Order: sequence, then structure tokens, then C-alpha cells
Amino acid sequence: MAISFLKFFQPKDKVFQNLFERGADVSVKISEVFLEAMKHTDDKRFETLIQTGALEHQADDVVHNIFIELSKNFITPFDREDIHALAAAMDDVVDCIDEVGNKMKNYEFTEFNEYILKMAELNNESVKELKIAIYELRNMKNLQKVNDACIKVHGYESKVDLIYNQAMGDLIRNNKDNAVKIIVMKDLFEELEIISDKCQDVSNVIESIVIKYS
Repeated sequence: MAISFLKFFQPKDKVFQNLFERGADVSVKISEVFLEAMKHTDDKRFETLIQTGALEHQADDVVHNIFIELSKNFITPFDREDIHALAAAMDDVVDCIDEVGNKMKNYEFTEFNEYILKMAELNNESVKELKIAIYELRNMKNLQKVNDACIKVHGYESKVDLIYNQAMGDLIRNNKDNAVKIIVMKDLFEELEIISDKCQDVSNVIESIVIKYS
């Protein structure tokens, strides 16, 4: 492609890069809110999780604005499909975090669970690495930093998978007579594992973009 990726992310108004960075900021914020909530074991958990709804709406606004910009620009120096894919993948991360928070509120889940906390910590690290990668796309001067961040995300996803398997094993072994708990906890564990997958999806899009346009 004749027009470089760098030129796309450095238009005069930097509209797309600004929006992606705003989306990355929201992703980190909602992840940190969720992680903080997991450290509580009482009603304060729900008070903290209330914040995720507003943050999810902020993320939706970012994606909406990206799509509006796409509709206004019929010719772009960057594949429209890639812009759409990155925006949608980032939004999925936020949606999944908000979704598991809502399920916890619906299930009235307040107990401490080391597996949930550890998965939340790893997912938070993934989201922070994605923010680093997104911000580095502004100038494309340090591709190694982008690649390093993406590699770390893949590593965190693998760790979450291992913890998920351990968590499910312990859940079944220790609650054979409590079907309700198995159902609830399985759902929460799966949601947290999906978040790690969604983070990896964002990383995959970023890696694809860098390969195509650097």
C-alpha cells in the first residue's frame, strides 16, 4: 500500500488516533474498577461495580464516533476494515468486563475467590499492555515496544487459561453437592477467561496492522 500507516495516524486533527487512545484509557479504567471491586467482600463490591456501566457507555461513545468518522471519510489511507476491527475488538473488552460485573451484581456474589482475583489481575495487566501498544501507534517510532506489549498480552492470556482450568477443577472437586454454586462460579470463571481472549483479539488486530502498514 503506497500510503503508509504512519500517515494515517498523523492526520492534521489525529482524529482516529485520539479516539483509539481515549478508548484505551476507558479500557484501563474499567479494568481497574473491576479489579478493585474484587478486593472487596461486602456491599462495597457492588458500589464499586456500579461505575462500570458509565465507563461502558463511554466506550460505546468512542466506537460510535469512530464509525461516524469512517462514514464521513470515503477515502482513507488506512483500510476501513482494520479501523472497524480495532474499534470493535477494543469495545468487546469493555463490554465483557461490564457484563461479568453485572452478573456478579445479579448473583449477589460477594465472597473472596483467589482465582477470580488472579484472573482479574492478569486481565488488568493485559489491558494496560494494550494501552501501551495503542499509544505507540501514534508515531510508530518504536515498533518493538508495540510488539513487546502484544507478546505480553498473549502470555497473560495463556496464564488466565491455566488458572481457569485450575479454578474449574477445584470448583467441581469441592462442591459436588452444590450444583447452584458450580453453575454460578463456572459462569463467572468463563466470563473472565473470555475477557482474556478478547484482549488477545485486540492484540492480534494491532499486530496485523503493524505488519501491513509499517
